Amino acid sequence: MFKSLNRIRAAFAQASKRRRTTRELNELPPEVQKDIGWPGGAEPDEIRLPF
Repeated sequence: MFKSLNRIRAAFAQASKRRRTTRELNELPPEVQKDIGWPGGAEPDEIRLPF
């Protein structure tokens, strides 16, 4: 049971980090976004959680 809870906690932490990174990249000027190839492609907005 604790193993499952740890996986869920880790999934939520990863999703939070991904949202934060996406938000920071979206705040960059359009020229910089273009230079780094952001957005690179159509990725899903949310990750699949293990439950």
